[in-house]
Amino acid sequence: MKLKLTKIGKLVFVLLLLIIIFGLLFIYYKKDDIKSIHKIESNEFYDIKIDYEETGIEKIDKSIVEYVNDKKKEFIDIVDISGRVETSKYNLIVNVQNKEYNNLISVQATSFAYTGGAHYTREDKSFIYNTKINNYITFLDLLIDEDFDKIKPIILESLYNYAKDKKIILNEDWVNNGTKYSLENYELFYFNKEGLNIVFVPYQVASWADGEIIINIPYDKLKGIIKDEYLEGKLSTGIDLLPEQKPRDLEKYKDKLLIAFTFDDGPNKKTTTRLLEGIKEYDARVTFFVLGSRVENNKDVLIKAYTEGNQIGSHTYNHLNLLLLDDATVLSEINKTNEVIEKVIGKRPDLLRPPYGNINDNIKSLANMHIINWNIDTEDWKLKNREKIKENILKYARDGAIVLLHDIYTESVEGALLAMAELEKEGYAFVTIEEMIKLKGIDLDYSKTYYNF
Repeated sequence: MKLKLTKIGKLVFVLLLLIIIFGLLFIYYKKDDIKSIHKIESNEFYDIKIDYEETGIEKIDKSIVEYVNDKKKEFIDIVDISGRVETSKYNLIVNVQNKEYNNLISVQATSFAYTGGAHYTREDKSFIYNTKINNYITFLDLLIDEDFDKIKPIILESLYNYAKDKKIILNEDWVNNGTKYSLENYELFYFNKEGLNIVFVPYQVASWADGEIIINIPYDKLKGIIKDEYLEGKLSTGIDLLPEQKPRDLEKYKDKLLIAFTFDDGPNKKTTTRLLEGIKEYDARVTFFVLGSRVENNKDVLIKAYTEGNQIGSHTYNHLNLLLLDDATVLSEINKTNEVIEKVIGKRPDLLRPPYGNINDNIKSLANMHIINWNIDTEDWKLKNREKIKENILKYARDGAIVLLHDIYTESVEGALLAMAELEKEGYAFVTIEEMIKLKGIDLDYSKTYYNF
């Protein structure tokens, strides 16, 4: 016996089918709608820089916003009480990074506050969320029978191997206290294809100057120690091949007006990818001054930028004002960024753009990198209007100019592309810093700061 559907029945069936399809599409594309939040506030007393990305999970996003707002209020309260700083402005950096892998979302919130004194104060707060159970978990929840004693020797071995490789001197008392189990000591951990990563913040097992220490424990060492749900299907299949960059023939640009578009504070999956697609229309290549703290979560974008011929420079790891740091921390901010970039693209950057453009001879000597600032400040972070950003670029454009932009803002990317469309008609070619100096026959000097060529 065959079941015949009436016209109404067929219509209901089609509607149900469409609802299911659109529901699946909504789930599939939900991550594309997740917002990246980038805020900069600046006045005569202080600079505030806040970066975080929504996860799409209300419980986590609420925790992130509460943390950010608390840190900002705490900072401004201190500024209001203290009054004007004589030597430098107050400074607050709040950076929240999300790492998603193996059903876990690991959120690391870090704040750096300068409110006078010798250096920044740092505070870390982390949230680890299991999407399968829709709730927060702790490090012990990873372990079979919550048996920390089984993993402790492996943690110590990994830590001492890390210290040996990086030539770090560990303090035995700090190690003993910093590796024993507590919620505070094991607040931040995350998985990636290499294994389980455990983060030790400064002063936990080593000095402030040694910075944040991240040890990696491969999956094959974790069998029988952590639960199978965190091992399943995640074993590494081999070593990734490093990307290759093919340089372009610069002969056709010799008689052109040259301008270097440079982008700070990225990479960002959505906006940097849009920029990379957009510049192809104008035969353009640009220079990215990336933050080391953003590399881990945006490896694919960085590789794409590099392989397509763009130049990768450093903007330090945490965007701290280098003038407020001791020598060891300056070196940590620079070297750590160079290392994470080199690990991803296989090439160590030789260009440095110091945060806020702040530089002196001592930092130049420590960095041993070419310092690249700018002579066209688009003020894109403040304007957030593509037409005004475009006009700022066109107003000051000239041969040899270096344009400052930020590829974490949609309006900055679109403003840059609008400017390129106009400048192309005027005979401009869009080149990287490296291409610029080759075309102009310039040998860079480590003792100088470059604003244009």
